[in-house]
Amino acid sequence: MEQEVQATPLLVKKEEGVCTITLNRPRVLNAMTVEMFALLQTSIAEAADDPEVEVLILRGAGGNFCSGADLTVLTALSEKDEADEALAVINDFIARLHQMPKPVIAVVEGVAVGAGLNLALHADFVIATTDAVLQEPFVQIGLTTDFGGTYLLPQLVGTAWAKRLALLGEKVSGQTAEQIGLIYRAVEPALIEQEVEALVATVRRLPRQAYAVTKEGLGRCQFNGLEYALAWEKQQQPSLIAHPAFQSLVRAKMKRT
Repeated sequence: MEQEVQATPLLVKKEEGVCTITLNRPRVLNAMTVEMFALLQTSIAEAADDPEVEVLILRGAGGNFCSGADLTVLTALSEKDEADEALAVINDFIARLHQMPKPVIAVVEGVAVGAGLNLALHADFVIATTDAVLQEPFVQIGLTTDFGGTYLLPQLVGTAWAKRLALLGEKVSGQTAEQIGLIYRAVEPALIEQEVEALVATVRRLPRQAYAVTKEGLGRCQFNGLEYALAWEKQQQPSLIAHPAFQSLVRAKMKRT
């Protein structure tokens, strides 16, 4: 009797400046295991540090993004030492993902639930199918939001919608998620690859240093007031003005005019 070969639970593909990380447990809607947490930690760190990677894409195999944490994770986290270790790994790769200076795109099809949804929301841009199902069902099973959801949700959709999602566990479609500001864009399923390709092309045309600095600034300045933002901008702008990318864009623009 042949033994079934265990598929790799996380696929990493690098091609022409784009790194695609695919959650690969389609039979269980790509539910994440403790092993996958470690793999995500490694692959996200490598993508961040690799100078040849210009854009990072997160997606799931088999027509779904991610159904959250696997039930085996809950068993593993019942022991304090194991919980501390796993949560330290999660916190590390979530922080790296959120702070990555490169463009990050999440492609959501099917379900994006719980930790799976919050993983996607750390991307700069989430593109979902209009019929995707997004949900934060933590409270319904006696838990609290994780993967940084308590930080993200109020920022993205405001307190009222954050409470509807996190406390009531309301399901929303991809279309509704775009309407309330939870994600970047929802498109018909047949058009999602085209939309992803178009966005990748757009962000790759942008000056990398300006993108990275502006992304950092949006994260740093939003809770520190106007004076902090003005001081931060004053510190960063001169180096960008002197950067070769800006200088070449100015010269090109002057030639056209």
